[in-house]
Parts: sequence; C-alpha cells; structure tokens
Amino acid sequence: MRRPVLEDDGPEPLRVTQRQLELLQLMRIWSVEHGRMPSLRELAKMLDRSPSTVHQHLKALEKRGCLIMDGSAHGLELTVDDRQLGTQTLGALLPMKGVLAPGRRIRRSKTPYPKVSVGGTPDQGDYVIQIEGDRLGPDGIYDGDLIVVRPASRGDGPALVEFADGTCDVRRVTTLRDGSLGLLPPRPRLESRRGARRAENVLVRGRVLRIVRVFD
Repeated sequence: MRRPVLEDDGPEPLRVTQRQLELLQLMRIWSVEHGRMPSLRELAKMLDRSPSTVHQHLKALEKRGCLIMDGSAHGLELTVDDRQLGTQTLGALLPMKGVLAPGRRIRRSKTPYPKVSVGGTPDQGDYVIQIEGDRLGPDGIYDGDLIVVRPASRGDGPALVEFADGTCDVRRVTTLRDGSLGLLPPRPRLESRRGARRAENVLVRGRVLRIVRVFD
C-alpha cells in the first residue's frame, strides 16, 4: 500500500517575542545589504537602544537556538532561515554597482556593494545601476531611477553600452544592413529608425530588463 505524501507545512514557527523577531529580521536584512553581520554597536544605533540592552536580547536568542555568538565584533551567525523569519523576498535584492550620468563613466560603488530591493525574480548576475540627471528624460528614464541590468551581449530592448573612452550610456542596439551594430535611443521612435548611429568599438555590458523608480 502506497503511503500518502504529506504536504510541507513549512518550518516550525519561532518561539520568540515580536521584538526579538524584529531584531532577527534586522540582522538578516543588514547581512544581505552589507555582506556581513552588524556589530553590537551598529545594532544598538539602529534600534536606538543601549548596547547592553541589545546584548541581553542577543543572549536570549542564543539560548533559544536562533543564533550563535563567537565574541568578535561581527561574530553573529543566524541559525534560522528566511521562511522562519518571513524574509523570503530578500532574494530580490540586487547589488547596486554604481551611478551613471549618461555620457560619462560609471562611478563604481565600493565593495561590498549596497543592495536594493527590486522585486520580481532576478537571475544570478543581475545588478543595478542608478541613473543621475535627466539626460534620458525624453526616453522615460529620470534622475534617481534604477536600471536592472542582465549581463548579455545582445537582446531585445535597451542596453547598457560602454564606448572606447570608458563612458557609458543606455541605448537600443540594432543590426544595420551591412551587419554592423547601430545605436538608437532607448525608446523606439518613428523619426529615429533610419538614424541609427554606427556602433564602433562599443561594448554591450548588458540588457536593461526594466526601470525601477524610487520615490522619496
């Protein structure tokens, strides 16, 4: 007789207080955004609590088996997963590798790269560039917008391109009649279809998947 397949009801809920859960979530989010665990002082500053109070919460969580402390400045290790913490959406955080004023060089972010939430289901290798200035305003890309880039040499839609002098821009890449590459504005326009600029010594750094607008 075949035994019934039991459905996965998910992990056991954490036996912690709401404040302790918020502390665990904060630690998890910080670790993803900064590439390391926060220190006791950093946690205390974020929570506006004294280091001694935060240390008491950490010791209580360690006793409950939610984390391990080795005594070093950043020696915290979570022993619970994202499903238990309710932080599954952290998979949609992407590294922001720099800021681009179109027509100039990308100003690289320091590593570890800060990470931003973009939603969706990004692939490994996707990253974010922030646009500075309104030079691409006619194409619907404004100051402060984030472009999600997927490394690829070709593809439909706009792309992040780099010229021989190191400057970068967002352009639509097309194939000209002679087989060479041509560049068009990011958004297709009837008046520009015949005016593609020949792309000489241009590197396509990646396809622009979408634009994320951040509101203050």
